[in-house]
Formats: sequence, structure tokens, C-alpha cells
Amino acid sequence: MSIVCGIYGYSITRPIVLGELRIEPRTQEFQQAKSWARDLDSYRLTAVLCGPTISETALFNLEAVLSFVEHLDVIITSPVETSGEDPFSRFPERIESHKRNNGGGAVIGEDAFFPSSRSEFVSKAFACLGDSAFCQATQFNILFFKCVETFRQPKAFVEIKYFLLYSGLETYARAVVDDRETKNSSERIYKLLTDYGFDVKIENPSNLKKAVSSYTHLRNALFHNSQISVQVNINGKMVEFAIVDYMFNFSQLVVLVILKALRFEDGHINWNSWIDGQPFI
Repeated sequence: MSIVCGIYGYSITRPIVLGELRIEPRTQEFQQAKSWARDLDSYRLTAVLCGPTISETALFNLEAVLSFVEHLDVIITSPVETSGEDPFSRFPERIESHKRNNGGGAVIGEDAFFPSSRSEFVSKAFACLGDSAFCQATQFNILFFKCVETFRQPKAFVEIKYFLLYSGLETYARAVVDDRETKNSSERIYKLLTDYGFDVKIENPSNLKKAVSSYTHLRNALFHNSQISVQVNINGKMVEFAIVDYMFNFSQLVVLVILKALRFEDGHINWNSWIDGQPFI
């Protein structure tokens, strides 16, 4: 006797092994798998999770990992016992619910094109979220779940999304660089980003999207004044910063920080995608 869970909304054509657990795809046809996974109006059965047992915490973590990959809400059902029958027959093909909030597109390449990428990422992220010592030391779980929550909400509120991303990144940066006292969060985030190899400065008047201070100005306007835009004096000239103009860059940067935190490198990630908008190479 073993357990099986239904997975809804995750694009997969190749099995993923996670210790004693195994994710089995419903189809090996890429276009069909992607069509089911990217349906924004319902959750489609795309895979099953099989194994001897799984804890509620592990199930919660795995659901978040698969959601992060798709940048869409993914559902994993509660486990049911199975004894040899077709596991897919235990679950409905579709779950009707609220419209899914598109988080901007998958952040790990499809396994039809990059055969090991999703399997490697899911394994690394699932293991790290289950490592309490790692999460305690780095606050990685805080960063990860705050990122995931930005697109799992039925309604996308730009101010909530931005604050979750900034606070998650700040918490992680302060833990990793071991500085919870410096008041200027830009300095701690800058130190983390440069250690990870990102081309940023604290102040950068010639390229404001590569300046950590730009994102901090917006965070301060949001947190202190409940404003989603702010005017700042840059070298004697008033410049307006608006969250909508910086959201893509910042959200993609946070995604890349998460990949760096996991030491994930499949050779296909474009580490400059937060600037040029091209996720894969």
C-alpha cells in the first residue's frame, strides 16, 4: 500500500524523483502538458505524486516549489491510499476554482527542451525548504514563500506584491551577510547582490534600474506613505519612480536571487534577464 496525490497545473513530461517520492506526468506530449498547465481558468490534472508517505509540511513545500517554477498557483491534493490501480483514475481531470493569477511565465525551462532543469531545481528547492538549519541561518524560506505568494493570490495588488518581494529580499540579505543592525537596507541588499555577481550599484544615476536605491525609494514610499510612486532628487533633478515601471525588473531579480541561493545553474538561465527580459539562453 502506498499513497498518491493529484498535481494540478504543473507542466511536466518527464518523471521527477525526490527520494522515496516520484512525480509521474500524465502525458509525454509537451504541447498538451503546457496547455493543461497554463490554463488560467481552471486547474488541470497534469501529474501524480506517488510514494510510501508524505508529511503535510513536505506536501506544502512541494506545492510551493512547483508553483514557483510555473509562476502560477499549482495544487497538490491530499494523499489517498492506492494499491496498484491507475493512479490518475483517483482524481478528476479538472478542478474549477477562481481564475489563476499569471505571475509572468515559467522561470525554469520546460523539460521537453532542457531535460534535467526542472528535475534538478525541484530537488534542490524541496531539499532546502526541508532543511530547517539552512532556513534558520539564511531565512531562505521567508524569501521563497513571500515570492510565491505574490502570484498565488486570486487578485494581484501591486503594492502587496512589491512589499512582499522587498521585505523577503531584505530579510534574506540581512541573514546571509549577517547584518541585522544597519538601518539602510540598500547597503545589505547591495552586498548580497554583488556577492552573487549581479551588476548593481547603490546609486546609479545613469541606469536607475541597476541602482538598489531605486527599489528602496519605492519601498519607503509604499511603507511610510502608502504611495506607489515617489519623486526623488537625483543630482539636482526631480525624478519620479513608480512601482509599475520597476516591478518586472525587481520581481525577476528576486527570482534570480532565489536561484543563486539554491546554487542552481543549468546553463540556460540568463542572469541578466531582470534587465533585458530574456529568461533563458
